[in-house]
Amino acid sequence: MEGLSRISVLGGTGNLGLALVQRLAGAGYDVQIGSRDPAKAQRVADEVTAEGHKGKVSGAGLPEAAAWCELCVMAVPYAAAADTLAQIREGVAGKIFVDTTVPLIPPKVGTVQLPAAGCAAVEAARALGEGSRVVSAMQNVGAEKLGSGGYVDGDVLVCGDKADDVEVVRGLLSELGLKSWHAGPLANSAAAEALTSVLIQLNRRYKLGQAGIRITGGDGKGGNTLTVTGLQGLPMFKTGDDLAGAIAATLIASGPVPKDGDVIVVAQKVVSKVEGRTVALGSVTPSQKARDLAAQAIAAAAAAPKTGPWSAREKEPELVELILGEAEQVIRVGPNLIIVRNRHGHVLANAGIDASNIEHEDGPAVLLWPENPDSSARRLRAALEAKFGVKLAVIVSDSLGRAWRMGTTGQAIGVSGMKPVRDRRGETDLYGRELRATVIGIADEIAGAASMMIGEASEACPVAIVRGAPYIPDDEAGLAELLRPLEQDLFK
Repeated sequence: MEGLSRISVLGGTGNLGLALVQRLAGAGYDVQIGSRDPAKAQRVADEVTAEGHKGKVSGAGLPEAAAWCELCVMAVPYAAAADTLAQIREGVAGKIFVDTTVPLIPPKVGTVQLPAAGCAAVEAARALGEGSRVVSAMQNVGAEKLGSGGYVDGDVLVCGDKADDVEVVRGLLSELGLKSWHAGPLANSAAAEALTSVLIQLNRRYKLGQAGIRITGGDGKGGNTLTVTGLQGLPMFKTGDDLAGAIAATLIASGPVPKDGDVIVVAQKVVSKVEGRTVALGSVTPSQKARDLAAQAIAAAAAAPKTGPWSAREKEPELVELILGEAEQVIRVGPNLIIVRNRHGHVLANAGIDASNIEHEDGPAVLLWPENPDSSARRLRAALEAKFGVKLAVIVSDSLGRAWRMGTTGQAIGVSGMKPVRDRRGETDLYGRELRATVIGIADEIAGAASMMIGEASEACPVAIVRGAPYIPDDEAGLAELLRPLEQDLFK
């Protein structure tokens, strides 16, 4: 976070403290572990350093760590809190002090035991004296989940009397991949601290893996905010690569962390690449029909006005053979262009086969659509939901042309987790008039919005996250209901 570079974690040799040290160092912060045993702190610091994090990690005694840092985090057991606060009071004067302490007094850690001051955070503020900048956070995040380096399934409540300090801490937590909420003044830390004992009981009773909390109803649903975020930093994909794993790793490293209701839009091109749909033209033997259609497309180009939007690339018979293999029906042959209804039911140019940004060791190559785009979307969705513990929708998209319109737009060719249409018939408009024909192709609208981030040339951004889209979740729906039935085709 801007303005911060040195953070001390008091109690950084314990489970929660160590997990915080690893996250902070991984985010590029220089971290000092503070401990009553400086030698032990340095040993742990050396072990963390050996893990290869971006930030530097060192060890020191409690007073030294408090004096060295720009922001201090206390992650010691409640029994050690009073002595720790006495040792570091002078060192943290004027600095933001993050208290993660929970008043757990063995053996009754599963029973709420708040101190006379109301909560441990208020006790800490009193011990540090007037003018202290105590912020409470992290009481309900399991050390094991935090230390995994991955997505943490739960929210963080942040309490403090100075709003600016709370926002600094929340910004830091966001950098560490954690979603947080400003939960009010420092005294409200009593709720977060008490919840820890409740979560311990839930873990014991239901055999949960470090239960957390999540605040619902705050993801912009029902509002008019839509955000589209392109996912940068993904590799150049090839056959057999783990697409879902790469997307998850990039989201964890740079965000945004997925939320319930997000739509992950993935360009068809990378899906086809990892699924091995690249074909070298030299491996294709064209049929006579393919040769005839190729010649027809070339002749049409020669006769067409030179100012038209026609492809300058002549249709190779090998490419036409692949188009025929993907086509259910050839609808029209134009200047270097073959319009088909492909086997998935889409009417489009060249069966969706693409030759841009395709590398192949055996010469010129093209890329076919996935065998089953809906299945591709389902696999991606299952993997990403399992990784992040949220409910998502996934769209596989491609840029397609439109009859009577210039230019391509992003359109959905496969979906999972959502209804691809939003039927608003029966609803009323602003004046109470009943809607009788309003059916929205919501999957295409989302894909179109995402395509502005994904791009078609050198953007190298094949994935976008759309947040706030008003779709209807559906675990079973596929793209078929977005395609107009043949009996309703007025232009065939």
